[in-house]
Amino acid sequence: MTEHVMAATDASGKRLGERVAPAAPTLDEAAEYGNSHRVNYVSVRHGHAITLYGRDATGTWSVLAANAPAPVVVEIRRQHDDLYRPEPARDDSPQVGFEYAPAPEGDYVSTAVDVDGEPFGERVSASAPTLAEAARLGDLHETNYVVTGLDGADVVTLYGRGAGNSWSVIAADVDVETAEEVCLWFDLTQHYQGPAPAVTDLGGDAVGHPLDHVPAPEGGRMAAARAISLVVDRIRGRRLDYPTQGLAADRFDAGWSVYAPVDIDETDPMAFLDMPVGRSVFLVSDIGRVKETSSSIPPQQAQQMFTAEEAYVRRPPAEERLMADLRDEVTRLDSAAQGSAGISSFTVDAPSQEMAAARASRLLAPITQQLALLGPDAGWDRFAAVFSFTVSGEVARLRFWSGNRSTEVRVPEQTALLVRRQRHLAAWMPAGPWWRLLLTVSHSAGTNARITTDYDYGDQRLPDDHLLSPEQYRDDLAAYPRAHTPEWLSAYVAGQREGGPGPRPATPRTAPRSTGVATTRASDQRQAHAVTSPPVPVIDTQIGRKRLYADPQVITFGRHSLALDEVEWVGYAATHTATKRFLFPTTHDSTWEFAVGRYPYYGGPVIRVPFYQGGRRADQPAEWTFLVNLARQYLEPRLLTDMVARIRRGETITVGGSLKVNRSGITCAKPRLSLPRESIGATQLSNGMICVYRTGVEKPVLTVPLSHPNASLIPDLVAELTA
Repeated sequence: MTEHVMAATDASGKRLGERVAPAAPTLDEAAEYGNSHRVNYVSVRHGHAITLYGRDATGTWSVLAANAPAPVVVEIRRQHDDLYRPEPARDDSPQVGFEYAPAPEGDYVSTAVDVDGEPFGERVSASAPTLAEAARLGDLHETNYVVTGLDGADVVTLYGRGAGNSWSVIAADVDVETAEEVCLWFDLTQHYQGPAPAVTDLGGDAVGHPLDHVPAPEGGRMAAARAISLVVDRIRGRRLDYPTQGLAADRFDAGWSVYAPVDIDETDPMAFLDMPVGRSVFLVSDIGRVKETSSSIPPQQAQQMFTAEEAYVRRPPAEERLMADLRDEVTRLDSAAQGSAGISSFTVDAPSQEMAAARASRLLAPITQQLALLGPDAGWDRFAAVFSFTVSGEVARLRFWSGNRSTEVRVPEQTALLVRRQRHLAAWMPAGPWWRLLLTVSHSAGTNARITTDYDYGDQRLPDDHLLSPEQYRDDLAAYPRAHTPEWLSAYVAGQREGGPGPRPATPRTAPRSTGVATTRASDQRQAHAVTSPPVPVIDTQIGRKRLYADPQVITFGRHSLALDEVEWVGYAATHTATKRFLFPTTHDSTWEFAVGRYPYYGGPVIRVPFYQGGRRADQPAEWTFLVNLARQYLEPRLLTDMVARIRRGETITVGGSLKVNRSGITCAKPRLSLPRESIGATQLSNGMICVYRTGVEKPVLTVPLSHPNASLIPDLVAELTA
């Protein structure tokens, strides 16, 4: 394919213009094309690679990514837009209706691909393909996977052919990066047979399966004695009928094979009849995972599958692999030039907190879809899953309910592998990997499923039936060092039978006046031995022609829903105007708005709930007060904690749309302002504005409307900064 497809896009990737060019455009040509369509991004696709051009706040165009895969381009575009998005403008125009704009129309593009995402054939249709149509496309091009989605959209559905040659939906309505994750997982569990013979491409680079080699652990390889010790702990902990003395360990790519050797008289030609068949062999990874296999499986085959499983769990995300390859190439070029290239160092930064949380969160949907497939054939109303994991031990519980009847179902190893990957991605978040993951899904006929997720970081002691051994928590703390470990867990790991109480919870933020609108209901039972939770606030009402539902886990308005643990910004405001006309009484107009969303601020997922009262003075709507109360109790403390943690790590964050905060102080481009930390005075709310003062100055030096994203957090954030 020699053509270059150039597209002018907005921050969300929506195409506003497209043309085909015989050659790659120059930076000036891309900039001219973007300016002609009044957009900030131009992407150029050549084959499977994409080059992304972007315009910053000053109007300067630059190359943001060169010859990168689609998931990398999507993430880089989002990061660039977060960095250079303009200050949110206030829209004081009257609200006309409550209905959202209709979904964009377009064709569905289905592509037959291999496990690497290499396209082999394409089909365009006016409607989403059926499973049979996707299967025919895959069979036609002799591939195992088909990806389909609206042209230009970032959300796709992944179809796959299993080991038994039957096709199924592997992941529905996920982003491109998550589709890549799930495709690789499915290929590992259904098709992987070990490394193929070495093959090189035209450039001399080795070509093989992405999981043929496991990444080296940061702490180095595990010693044989430690691997044997872990196996002895496993044998004793599970009371296995297996020797614990004289164990041997053989090294392979991902770790150690530990077994009890058998003495055979090599002089006796019939001695092989005395060798035990089907005896356990333990595979131990370099980070402490132990897997029991059988000697009836060829050792090389068992070790290759174990290596591939470790490679999948510990594999860096796409953009980090790209940057690592770029670092290696830059280092190679500098070495070839004997240092004349002038490159003294090359550092690949760790992913941001937002990126890490998004990666981990997006993988929960495919996990939930796979768990739902395990339900009883007769149907179910809801299910609850609990995963209590460390690197060397796991407890997985899954129970389905249908009315008053319940059934416990075993979680298969291949699903546990996907959960293991999700936990590894979650390890990049400031709190580290979770100790327990709790998933609750409920649905009724004709309605969408409702998913509740909860990360348990051990603030309270874990239930006994979910608690692993002290050694297994020690293994996990060694693999994933943490800045903080709960007191009870520290005592438990140290060998004490009763740990001290966990850390004191943060003081809740003051909430606005309660109105009594909220109804209450008991929390969903998450496990068989859970203690009954106090009632949680819930609102379920009608605003205009749309249903409004909100609780501490999710908010839904009309056709749009957002989980509160995925929300990245919140804004709310009340505006009152009084108009006096000659010989006419004064009229009052009041508007209230509540909004939550994800970045980018313009183009990202958002839920806006507007309220309007005209003609007379009105009290604030009880529904609006409930939403604000919910945000201040269940959303803002998490957002504030995340911001404070990022500032302490040396990052600069943006709050209120344009106010930048770091450890040195605050800055703002419009109006131009720079205040060192020691010069920042008080902050206060006045007439719907957050006012920031300079020490010793009576008038505020900066005002931020409360409706701007996360503006309500500025007072607490400044207080933390100046403390």
